[in-house]
Parts: sequence; structure tokens; C-alpha cells
Amino acid sequence: MKKVVSAYIDKILEFDSLDEAKKYLDGMRTAGKNFHIMWECDLTGGKREIRIREQYYGSPMDSCITSRKRGGMNL
Repeated sequence: MKKVVSAYIDKILEFDSLDEAKKYLDGMRTAGKNFHIMWECDLTGGKREIRIREQYYGSPMDSCITSRKRGGMNL
């Protein structure tokens, strides 16, 4: 039987400003979204890039997914 061990949406987003990125993240928090900020970085021209992992519906989010053994499969 199949079992969902972990599921999330991995997003890399680019914003025109730090303020726009902050508003987006604040909106996700206000909406009660379950997510993790993986990294943030400043780009030229005042732009901001962030990578987030957002919960996929009600599936569990496993923060150690890369350390889990996958039976020899290269994922």
C-alpha cells in the first residue's frame, strides 16, 4: 500500500523589492499556510529572490527528506 511520507510545493520566487517579498510572506502567514523559507537572496536592481517549501494540502512536511534512504533510487 502506498503511503505519503512527505509532500510539499517547492517554489523559487523573484520579487521587485524586499518590501514586496515581505508582504507576500506576511500574507502567507496571515492565511495560516504551513511553509519553510529555505533561503533568501538579494539580486541586482533591488530585487529579492526566495525559495520556500509550502505544505501540499494536508500532507506531512518532512524537513529531513534528503537524508531518507530511498532503496538505491537517485531522486
